[in-house]
Amino acid sequence: MHILLINSNRYRFPPVIPLGLEYLAGALEHSDHDCTVLDLCFAADPQKEIHAAIMKVRPDVAGISIRQIDTVLYRNNEFFLDQIKEYVGCCRRHKLKVVLGGSGFSIMPEAVLHYTGADWGVAGPGEQTLPRLLDALKQGRPIERLWDGFDIPTGFSFPRKKSVDYTPYLEKEGVVGFRTQLGCTENCFFCVEGGKKLIFHPPAAVGKELAELKAVGFTDFHLCDSEFNQKLEHCIAVCKAIIRQARGINWSLYMKPEPFSAKLFSLLKESGAESLTLSLDTLSMRAAQHKKRKQAARFFDLAAREDIKVAVDLSVGAPGEDASEVKAAIDFLDEQPVTTVGVNSYYRVYPGTALFDTVRRNHAYKKRLINFTSDNEFVHPVFFNLIPEQKLAEIIDRRSKFRIEGLEMATNYQRVKKHTTPEQDSFQY
Repeated sequence: MHILLINSNRYRFPPVIPLGLEYLAGALEHSDHDCTVLDLCFAADPQKEIHAAIMKVRPDVAGISIRQIDTVLYRNNEFFLDQIKEYVGCCRRHKLKVVLGGSGFSIMPEAVLHYTGADWGVAGPGEQTLPRLLDALKQGRPIERLWDGFDIPTGFSFPRKKSVDYTPYLEKEGVVGFRTQLGCTENCFFCVEGGKKLIFHPPAAVGKELAELKAVGFTDFHLCDSEFNQKLEHCIAVCKAIIRQARGINWSLYMKPEPFSAKLFSLLKESGAESLTLSLDTLSMRAAQHKKRKQAARFFDLAAREDIKVAVDLSVGAPGEDASEVKAAIDFLDEQPVTTVGVNSYYRVYPGTALFDTVRRNHAYKKRLINFTSDNEFVHPVFFNLIPEQKLAEIIDRRSKFRIEGLEMATNYQRVKKHTTPEQDSFQY
């Protein structure tokens, strides 16, 4: 069967190359099916381009990748599912069935299927599941509406097929992505990605992929793992593979506070890692405050020794937290060798998270919800806020390395590269 894979993500601050679709295209090459990738990121008229692509390739089915339901941040939030609904409708007018997938879809798959009116969905990675779904379609077998994409065997190699033109992305400060694993073992109280099965990409395959991209002229990369250091042995093996097979590249990554080691930071530097983002929240630092901060300080020190620049994503204002805890965390980070700290006190509330359960049980916290209605499925953005921006600004007190998230259109790798300061932000208190 032939599937038209549609990149629906049109957010451009910065634009993100559709990595997931490139892995899907690679997987389909090794199946009994094939695909055409339609990239709508820079389309002047997306529905017109969908129509033209359908008329040209005459696919048997359409697949739409959803990177995000919305932009997650409270300030300047954009909601994307109405666009997706239009794209589903466009495919339906051509009598095409539609399957949804992508990281945004996997956040709340049943609700997104219902909202958009699509036929089927794959929650999680689709490299093995999508070909199975297409097999069932081809054979005329009954098809379940929702498929589990995490049914992938250990050691599965994710082949990648370059399927879109990277040029307009790079011209607008996009970066070529890659991944070494899927899933996350953490259980952060606000996050929907935690508790997912870990699926590791073989390190040699990572090195080969980067070497092939380097051979055609790409040398700057951003890792798209949720957090790189899920398993220390895997991180070390990946770094060694990059050094052996793709030495000379530059890359950025996301990490969590632990595990780490001096050896890992040394290998990160040797493999070309220039900057990293460390994800922290004040709630996780509270239980053993002194121990956690001592561990974080060692993390920052090892990164500084290797001249790896660090940005911090700091989430503050968890249920039960007060402003003094936020100030203590910010004071601590102000003393550390980090380049920039993005502080966020607005939590996007997702069903299935500890935050969702907490605010539903506690009437006082429910009053702290923004955009909440009794019939809201939380598909439309609902936020929990305990510490308003004005109070956060007072705590930050114009310290130059800190910025309140959502007040500027920039990623951490852009901030580290440019060294922007709050005085350059357009928002004024």
